[in-house]
Amino acid sequence: MSHPTHEHNHPNAPAPHPTRPHQPRSVLAWPAWLRVLAVLPLLLTLWLAVWWANAGAGAVPW
Repeated sequence: MSHPTHEHNHPNAPAPHPTRPHQPRSVLAWPAWLRVLAVLPLLLTLWLAVWWANAGAGAVPW
């Protein structure tokens, strides 16, 4: 073969993979204050549910 079958005008190294713009991060990588804010609505909901269930059952607070 005297002529190449395709041109060799690309760099020798492969091109870097494009990064995804919104790559998910682990919750453990979040700062502590952000993790507390993420869990706070759930804890408040559970606390209100327990309070409501006890109030409906006529439980007497200690």
